[in-house]
Amino acid sequence: MLARMRRWLLRILGLVAVLAAAVFTAGWLTLRASLPEVDGELALAGLRSSVTVERDDHGVPTLIATDRLDLARATGFVHAQDRFFQMDLLRRAAAGELAGLVGQIALPRDRQIAVEQLRDVARRALAESQPAIRALIAAYADGVNAGLDALDARPFEYWLLRSEPVPWQSEDSLLVALSMFLDLTDRTARKERDDAVLRHVLGEPAARFLAPAGGSWDAPLQGEALPPPDIPAPTEWVAPVGASQVAVVVEPGPVLGSNNWAVAGRLTTHGGAIVADDMHLGLSLPNIWYRMRLQLRDSLDITGVTLPGLPAVVAGSNGHVAWGFTNSYGDFSDIVLLDSGEIVDAELELTVPSGDGESFRFQTSRYGPVRHDPVLGDYAVQWTAREPGGLNLRLLLLEQARTLEEAMAVAHGAGMPPQNFVVAQADGRVGWTVAGRIPVRQGFDGTQPTARGAGIGWDGWLAADAIPRVVDPPSGRLWTANSRVVSGEALRLLGDGGYALGARAGQIRDGLHARDHLDEAAMHAIVLDDRALFLQRWRDLLINTLDTMPEGEEAERLVREQGRRASVDDAGYPLVRAFHREVSSRIWSALTAAVRDEAPGVSLRPSRQFEHALWELLEQRPAHLLPADVDSWSELLTSSARRIVDAAASRGPLAEQRWGEQNRVQIGHPLAAALPGWLRPWLQAPDAPQAGDRDMPRVAGPSFGASERFAVSPGREAQGYFTMPGGQSGHPLSPWFMKGHAAWAAGEPAPFLPGPTEHHLTLKP
Repeated sequence: MLARMRRWLLRILGLVAVLAAAVFTAGWLTLRASLPEVDGELALAGLRSSVTVERDDHGVPTLIATDRLDLARATGFVHAQDRFFQMDLLRRAAAGELAGLVGQIALPRDRQIAVEQLRDVARRALAESQPAIRALIAAYADGVNAGLDALDARPFEYWLLRSEPVPWQSEDSLLVALSMFLDLTDRTARKERDDAVLRHVLGEPAARFLAPAGGSWDAPLQGEALPPPDIPAPTEWVAPVGASQVAVVVEPGPVLGSNNWAVAGRLTTHGGAIVADDMHLGLSLPNIWYRMRLQLRDSLDITGVTLPGLPAVVAGSNGHVAWGFTNSYGDFSDIVLLDSGEIVDAELELTVPSGDGESFRFQTSRYGPVRHDPVLGDYAVQWTAREPGGLNLRLLLLEQARTLEEAMAVAHGAGMPPQNFVVAQADGRVGWTVAGRIPVRQGFDGTQPTARGAGIGWDGWLAADAIPRVVDPPSGRLWTANSRVVSGEALRLLGDGGYALGARAGQIRDGLHARDHLDEAAMHAIVLDDRALFLQRWRDLLINTLDTMPEGEEAERLVREQGRRASVDDAGYPLVRAFHREVSSRIWSALTAAVRDEAPGVSLRPSRQFEHALWELLEQRPAHLLPADVDSWSELLTSSARRIVDAAASRGPLAEQRWGEQNRVQIGHPLAAALPGWLRPWLQAPDAPQAGDRDMPRVAGPSFGASERFAVSPGREAQGYFTMPGGQSGHPLSPWFMKGHAAWAAGEPAPFLPGPTEHHLTLKP
């Protein structure tokens, strides 16, 4: 009997194993079926002639065609095969339609974005596009849908979500462009709102001090650093200073932007001008960018990064000019104070996969959705993305530019998030300007909330010849890093939308000037510079503070011996960084306590220029601005040092708390968190320590940092370098899902151009 039961159990277990193996095999085969074909021949309807798709060992495609519409169609085909889910997320995120794919968890975000009605903006921009651009977008959309249909199974994400992909429309490419507006411009005019609240509660002198225009860290291309802000006199500080014990950690946070710079050919070892670009964004898998080389026989050869959803190289080189972008942080949104007659009721319907909709009502105006504030009342935000002409895809024309002037002309007419545009010409010239549309203000300056009326409002776009630019600078060097670039009248035209502190820009500038002759290797050394120059005076202050504390002996030793750079092995740097954050948080909380009392619903964060005010306080130590819960500025510093040392000690030995352990890569696919723990690594990058931090050229955080790094000289592309996180494919079973990631994480340069062909696919009419 027992033997019979054993045989029966073994048969059951065997059957379960067979069924499990069958399910696993079926799942595996289904997932593999959504990988693209990369060799042989495939038909692509609409082509006028064949297009060749060559891929190197990293999966980077080179597309070769004889017709530009064919090239756009093939670009859409390849994008869809490798990255359709990413494209779908981008269009839905901009339209406020994510819940229709991922369910109710996305409804709160959809409510915030849907009120902008950006799908209507995209449709209008498409209708206003030049016929040639509309034709390219239409060919691209057809290619996307053909690429999706050519997969043997829908992309794996749709199996996990139990949904079907929705076909691509031409307007969706405009939505992808709008997704970058959402990331890179301020649709809420947050800085203007915060400055207005400070003025209202604390008075004008206090507001100017807490949110200064700049200071000693400025590193503009034009003009000089500004003087430090003046500390208001006791009679000018109209609100009481509160306690510094409020549990509010205030940091400006990562700056969505980039580093880029250029050097003229007369300074380089090979005689060609070089552009370096290093765009900082939130990181995920797959990476936001997709590498490509696009060739039209005898007329076009362009290499760089594309944004899946758009049929264009966003940054790179076409052999004649090379270019890169950083976020400009000018002032491109304004608060419009409204009266009741300007407000109308509206209603929207949001959907979820179950088919159940959610209807919600909101208020809107001719300027956009109505916002409500306890200080400002009812207001809307006029934002370049929503204005007629503010969005277009004329950046596509950049591939045709042959000179620096032609590239700038395209940039000035491009309806895109306004960006610092650095460009190099093959003969060695370099230049900077702002790409995108810049509003002309009439009757007001844009620094304060303003009601509209006769002669007060936006009056079209700044003419191309009035947009600030620097061409062929005497030093032969250009640099931008999201901080103020210009001064005087040029600054008035661009405005201040929350410039980054100039520490990164200054470190890049000084790195460029430290060398008489530069090449691509020198560019790479600058981008990997993790010296913590910004925090060195804070390091000295911490050492002096710890020196007065018997219990701070070990921390003082670590900071003295280390603390000079954000390297993975540095145990002193985390203490310096924590000290800066603790002191700045306590002082900001104390000085703005009256705002929390008078407007408790207002979330107020410090200006990125608050550092200049903060250091003036620590230098001059005015008694009337001392936080109410301490007897001296020295006590504030000592208690702050004690807090950060005690907090670190509670986690273990100080010498073992190296920066790399706190700054580890945490990059994953958007759906990784929805998987069981044992499956999650399948959709995540390896956990690895990262050197670098916020206020230095090597910007790096756990899920934020360099979305690409490249340097290239137009006409000498073979000497350039390129790295990016993740890989070309968005599919975890692809050999290219993570190919190249290790080089990015280690800071190792890889060739700018695709490597030798390993796969050859012909798309035939």
